[in-house]
Amino acid sequence: MTVEPVAEPLVGFRRWGCRRGALYSGIFVAGRFVPNPALAMIAPRVKPTPWPVGDDRAAKCFALRGHEAPWRDCNCGFAAYYALPEEPDLPAPDAIWGAIVSWGQIVECERGFRAQYARPIALLDRHNPLDHGERGRRAAAAAEAYGVPLLIHAELVAYAGWHGELRG
Repeated sequence: MTVEPVAEPLVGFRRWGCRRGALYSGIFVAGRFVPNPALAMIAPRVKPTPWPVGDDRAAKCFALRGHEAPWRDCNCGFAAYYALPEEPDLPAPDAIWGAIVSWGQIVECERGFRAQYARPIALLDRHNPLDHGERGRRAAAAAEAYGVPLLIHAELVAYAGWHGELRG
């Protein structure tokens, strides 16, 4: 793993939690979405912050000693896969997939990367069978809020390639 600035924006695919049209970083545990778990451990009263609408997002590390994100020996930075899985997993009702364009410092890994800066560029139009409450409108609401297209798998991959380098 190396930390290098990229000459051309790097495009990747990631999963978010989506609530009320907003995208959140986090993890999925036993069918539930946990937004920003590192932040919750450091500052439990802090409300999770969604990805900004119409703006870029800068990565921060919530480690006790702190450092610039992404850091090679940490898990900080905006993570994305190089390739969109054929059947992206949706482990919770609020799980959705999409594409990001990333730049700045990049930590490259075997199947993906972690980036200093990122912005969503498109969301995957895929039915989530666990999402009974929103009935498939969750991704559409987020796409509208962020001003990005909602695309089927093949279109999403092609569209992502127009915004930067696709690896993998």
